[in-house]
Amino acid sequence: MGKIYAPPKEVEPAPKMRDFMIDGKFDSIKMDEAEEKWVDKLRDWCKKNSSERKYVGEIIQQGVADGYAQYMVLSLRPLVLLHLSLGDGYQFQWAHRWTVSDVKMMVDQNKKMKSLFSSFPRP
Repeated sequence: MGKIYAPPKEVEPAPKMRDFMIDGKFDSIKMDEAEEKWVDKLRDWCKKNSSERKYVGEIIQQGVADGYAQYMVLSLRPLVLLHLSLGDGYQFQWAHRWTVSDVKMMVDQNKKMKSLFSSFPRP
């Protein structure tokens, strides 16, 4: 079983949906870009602050309500995950019970799904 923490203070806070309301309209494209940039910064921080390499910086997610709870792997031994408070900031109630093998399986599944659907154009 692992530990789950908030992202470190060295990495700027995650972008919030309210920051992308412009004249009463929501700019989802700018928000997606800001989230991707923030995730890249957090991934870089994880890789600099972990002695492990293979799964560090990978994102795992679990469906919750109408979205996902997302976590980034900081280390496997011991298992440490960082909660990504993106979008609605959902948390999965049993995430603290995931094991190293669960996390590895979820990372591998995500990679397979991305490769399966990467050939489709993004709208």
